[in-house]
Amino acid sequence: MGRGLILLLCLTVAAYSGLWGAGFVWDDIPLIVENTALAEASLVSLFTSDLWAHTGAGDVASGYYRPLVLLSFALDRAAFGLDPAGYHLHSLLWHLFAVAGLAYLLTDLLGRGPALLGAALFALHPAQSEVVVWIAARNDLMAAAFGFAAMSVMWKKLQPSWGRSFIAILLVTFAALSKETAFVLPVMFGAAELVRGRRDGLWVRLMPFIVGVGLVVALRTVLGLGAAVVPSANGWLLLAQSALDLIGLSGAAVVTPWPLSSARDLSWIERAPAWRVQVGLLFVAVSVLSLRLREQRGMVALGLIWAGLLMAVTWIPIADKGGFGDRFLYWPMAGFSILLAATAGQYWRVFVPLIALPAVFIIQARLPDWQDDEALWRAAVRDVPTPTNAVSLGHTMMVSGRYLRAHVSFVGSIAGPTIDVDGCAGVVGSAMRAGLAGHALKMGLWAEARGCPPQGGVHGWMATAAAIEEDWDLAADWANRLPADPRLRDVVVQAALARRSGDQAAYEDILGAWVDSAPLEAQVDALIGRREDTADAVKKSP
Repeated sequence: MGRGLILLLCLTVAAYSGLWGAGFVWDDIPLIVENTALAEASLVSLFTSDLWAHTGAGDVASGYYRPLVLLSFALDRAAFGLDPAGYHLHSLLWHLFAVAGLAYLLTDLLGRGPALLGAALFALHPAQSEVVVWIAARNDLMAAAFGFAAMSVMWKKLQPSWGRSFIAILLVTFAALSKETAFVLPVMFGAAELVRGRRDGLWVRLMPFIVGVGLVVALRTVLGLGAAVVPSANGWLLLAQSALDLIGLSGAAVVTPWPLSSARDLSWIERAPAWRVQVGLLFVAVSVLSLRLREQRGMVALGLIWAGLLMAVTWIPIADKGGFGDRFLYWPMAGFSILLAATAGQYWRVFVPLIALPAVFIIQARLPDWQDDEALWRAAVRDVPTPTNAVSLGHTMMVSGRYLRAHVSFVGSIAGPTIDVDGCAGVVGSAMRAGLAGHALKMGLWAEARGCPPQGGVHGWMATAAAIEEDWDLAADWANRLPADPRLRDVVVQAALARRSGDQAAYEDILGAWVDSAPLEAQVDALIGRREDTADAVKKSP
């Protein structure tokens, strides 16, 4: 398979030839660009901290302990600075290592031709592109590369040497320090050994996987870091209610890999096209029925076990966060690769080009979506038009100063039959940023009528808008609503009301309790002074 694998790896590189135009997007910004631990490149901080501890996201306890991924980012930072091209090249190399490792395993399981078919599916399936292109998702690439390498070391020897066992322990440890998915490596390897009929000495061969995972679990416990995130009861309930649709969409992503999307959500899963869900469920049913094939029943069973196990692992973060995307298929695709190689491997010469050629074009078409945050969220709204994606696009537009375009997105997030309450403050705030105080007042009342719950951000913006429009009674109403505005805009309006009414004592009390770095008096002067100055102040306010 040597030449075939080399050709496959070269084709994979060609498929991602547009990768160099991709930038830092989404979680890349806090995790890499704004991560103080990477700038300092302290090994102690990298290996003793939660994944998100030193990021631009603030004090976050994510439950993820992935120091090797942070170390890889630190090396990139030292070598490439903040040029994303080098980071993308590094991620692509890990994908190539993972492809080569899986190809080795499949060759021993099914022979060279079928192995090339399975490896081609794993290497070039368009759903894999999210993990390859999104730098923050490198954890999957590294864990898979280390995990497949660990299995390769123990794959053929019934009585492995101490040296092989030690190398396997290191590789499993590295995989588990890259991503928690590697904790299932003992089950994956054990299932493969049982299917292959290699029961004698199984526990001896399993021991490096158990020890490697155990070392990382012990390290996490000692450091008091990376405790498992337990989804809420509501999260599990939503997952249970959406399980059939989730299975269908996951299956559909394997057999109909377009449109691709990073941002799907259980809350809006019922909006998915019914035909996609049905196609996915049909694919799952056919896959299970392929167990009736006597000749390759064992390999089909192994593929189903790997795919099912690795998909089940992703359900924990899905239940916790509610969101899911193409990246959740990266590891399960190894199981689907075994399934395809086992059922269609004898026709590998036909299927390899049928998979590879369309995949290259689809990947090339997908890569521009990763140019920047705006391109990514425009694509998400285009392919999965949910209120949550509209909110995300709105926030991206706000960051870039495109307030009117952001306003359109926020309005879209609460205009449908069901709303995303995260868009409620944005509807008012984007209009205010654009200098449209009167329109902001109207939109705030409309948002309230649409079902937006009481929110401090909305109250602060509405109070400010009413003050700018010189409707001070309405300003007082909104400024005194609860919950309070965390950005203290309501307090500014309260101070302006006190000063206008001549209540100096109340004004002094507010001034004395003021804790924000922006001077209160200047904001009050702007609010009760000329409207043009006020509009400028609103645009510049945090």
